[in-house]
Amino acid sequence: MTKALSIVGSSRSNGEREKDDFYPTPSYAVDKLLKREVFNGNIWECACGEGDISEVFLKNGFEVRSSDLIDRNYGTVENFFEADYVADNIVTNPPFKYALEFVNEAKKKSNGKIAMFLKTVFLESEKRKPMFEDKEFPLKTVYQFSKRVTLYKDGVKMKNSGMIAYAWYVWEKGYCGKPTIEWI
Repeated sequence: MTKALSIVGSSRSNGEREKDDFYPTPSYAVDKLLKREVFNGNIWECACGEGDISEVFLKNGFEVRSSDLIDRNYGTVENFFEADYVADNIVTNPPFKYALEFVNEAKKKSNGKIAMFLKTVFLESEKRKPMFEDKEFPLKTVYQFSKRVTLYKDGVKMKNSGMIAYAWYVWEKGYCGKPTIEWI
């Protein structure tokens, strides 16, 4: 596999991305978020995959609703965009190709905070700018990883290491002030 294929997020020699954008979040990345951010109330992990994020929150005593469009033998099979549920907090690693749509939908379905594990380049884009300018449910903090986090296609560990920069983006309903950036 070439370095270029690793950079674009491929874990296979054919360079194809996982069909449903399934790249599980390492538990240590979730632990790092919980050391920095306080969540009150329940958690909805709406793209739960195999439960990597959900399990960390459960181990920390949270009530967690886990769902995903794809059945991976964890949580409820449910389309986040069609679900009729509102949570205190939504925490997820959404499919990157639908990240903006997930953030916008989460703002309708969360009463408190939203935390999304996203590429750092999510900050760039004219299309996303209005979402970042939202005053009702504004971006509060970006927790940028100093060391690259390695995500593996389908969760299958390969020899490659992280070539993409990731961060936790946290929105908080009613937050007043400018967004801050902190490093993990």
